[in-house]
Amino acid sequence: MNVMAFDLFARGSSVEEVAAATGRALSTTWDDLAEFIQMRRPKRLDSWIAPKTYRAVASAVKEVDSANLKSVFDHLRGDVPYEQIRLVVAHLNAVSNAATVRRRL
Repeated sequence: MNVMAFDLFARGSSVEEVAAATGRALSTTWDDLAEFIQMRRPKRLDSWIAPKTYRAVASAVKEVDSANLKSVFDHLRGDVPYEQIRLVVAHLNAVSNAATVRRRL
């Protein structure tokens, strides 16, 4: 966990802004953002993914009945980058896991 990256993501900073501020590679910063989403479970990902793209990926996950990134990527005909698919899948999993925990309480 990169605390500085998490703080910047919490403020809505873009992946590019966080990478520049932390001196980390974009690929590493995308990983940090996926971890941020899994841990912090933000309500929305609008700062990093357009709502239309989020809906398309979420729909594809449901349609292919899998969170497998390649399956979703192929279903979307390569129109959405893997990084964005990964973030949506991380968010869907985080939200789903949180709901499961609340139901158990």
